Amino acid sequence: MQNIGSLKNTGVELSLNYVAVNTKDWYWTMNYNLTYNRNRITDLNGVSDNGDPVMTGDNIDSSNKVLAYQTGYAANSFYVYQQVYDKNGKPLEGVVVDRNGDGVISEADRYLYKSSMAPVTMGFSTRVEWKNFDLGFSLRASLGNYLYNNFEQGQRLKTTSAVWCQDSYLANRSVSSLGWLSDSNTSKLSDYFVQNASFLKMDNITLGYSFDRLFKSGSWKGISGRVYASCSNVFTITKYSGIDPEVYSGIDKNVYPRPITFQFGLNLNF
Repeated sequence: MQNIGSLKNTGVELSLNYVAVNTKDWYWTMNYNLTYNRNRITDLNGVSDNGDPVMTGDNIDSSNKVLAYQTGYAANSFYVYQQVYDKNGKPLEGVVVDRNGDGVISEADRYLYKSSMAPVTMGFSTRVEWKNFDLGFSLRASLGNYLYNNFEQGQRLKTTSAVWCQDSYLANRSVSSLGWLSDSNTSKLSDYFVQNASFLKMDNITLGYSFDRLFKSGSWKGISGRVYASCSNVFTITKYSGIDPEVYSGIDKNVYPRPITFQFGLNLNF
């Protein structure tokens, strides 16, 4: 086993707890936390040839990777081509920027862009109690994290072999006559598929009712408890076009969606 490099993290953490109301019938508390972290790779211990980035992470197809390590950049940066757009903001298929200006599109034109690691994370939770009722929920935010949308890339980029021909379809012309561009690496590795995956999620919300002396007489007289209903994975607010912006690998492919779950419970104290 070899330690391939060094990483420097700098940041700040903040945690606040506040009791807004505390009376006979009302109790309201809030909790907030914030973390800011900036990381940079400081050394790669000679594992990078000619100063090239060290590729890491999952493949996006049979051979290509988009995540990379490079000195001076954040860990898990995306190593991609810079997409060219038309005047209406639509991507031009197969057209990327010749960043080194040599007139040839090659690996030398790839650049390090964004990172899958969020520099800012936040959490907020609150609980309100009124007499025997209680209501609480928790929110969580991730800001500045990016994902490579491998699912969208696979759906958008198709070769002519993906077209199924039979007698009733394209029988009078070849599939190649459709004029599709090839499924090239410059298209697959475009920064077009690197999308902002910042999000705000409500992880949980719970409503409950506590009771004492459920029965006024008999052997069950001393029973107390609480009945509650809760929902998990309540909602997600994001501009990310995929199913779920929370993918820790940085590559969104074959991710099983998180379900919304409901739970009802009863706690009894004898």
